[in-house]
Amino acid sequence: MALLPRAFRPAYVIRQTALRKGVFGPSLFWKVIAGWVFGKSTIKKFFGKQPENLGTWKVGSNGFVNVINAKPPTKKQRKASGMTTKAARSAIIAAAVADARRKNPDAKIVVKSK
Repeated sequence: MALLPRAFRPAYVIRQTALRKGVFGPSLFWKVIAGWVFGKSTIKKFFGKQPENLGTWKVGSNGFVNVINAKPPTKKQRKASGMTTKAARSAIIAAAVADARRKNPDAKIVVKSK
């Protein structure tokens, strides 16, 4: 099935109408819709889960390993797994060091945590 052209997609039509009639117009209803449509992503950006940097490790003379947890687990997921944040962090660090050691067994691996 082919996608609709952008101008005919419902989300696009609602955003354009909310801007035209609400933000730049007098309609209170469309102002509320505009606040919901444009405010939802802003609120999620500031108050949602953010990627967590778990640390940077120096491998050899010129190499670094940077481990970032792309999607932090929710409190419910952490509780279900029974793993604390510190235990998860140490497991990820150990895996990163093991990978670096496997790739370059002669390198001196120094772990620096923030």
